[in-house]
Amino acid sequence: MPKPASPEKPKAYKESRKAPFLEAFARIGTIVGAADAVGISRYAVHDWKRKDPAFAEAFNQAENSLTENLESVAVDKALKGNETMLIFLLKARAPQKYTERYRHEIESAQFGKLIGLMTSVIKRVVPQQLWPRISVELESAANSLEVGNMSHLLQ
Repeated sequence: MPKPASPEKPKAYKESRKAPFLEAFARIGTIVGAADAVGISRYAVHDWKRKDPAFAEAFNQAENSLTENLESVAVDKALKGNETMLIFLLKARAPQKYTERYRHEIESAQFGKLIGLMTSVIKRVVPQQLWPRISVELESAANSLEVGNMSHLLQ
């Protein structure tokens, strides 16, 4: 015989857990941890955030405060010589300067082989009446990549 569902906690009880939850969240830093600490489910928290604008605002403020505290600790570690933290902070604060960039270059011969392969696959899959239009589109795309005339591959 299935176990009966446990009764929901009274709404007043849940309402009284909002402030303690926010305090626990500021200390612990996760919704699950703070919810466990005050004896509620994380679903109640998500429900409060959706339905109670005042709670949602208080939660956002607590989350922003927590983020600022974490940033402060991270900056302190970086300034004390933690190179990994320094790299993370530089990437976050100036991504245009410090994030990795990859440049993929492809030689015309490789590109030609790729276009040839794609063309043969498309010819097998696409109905013949659509081929003239697709051929024009592929040639236009190849030309926009400045790889020279690829029309011989699109025949």
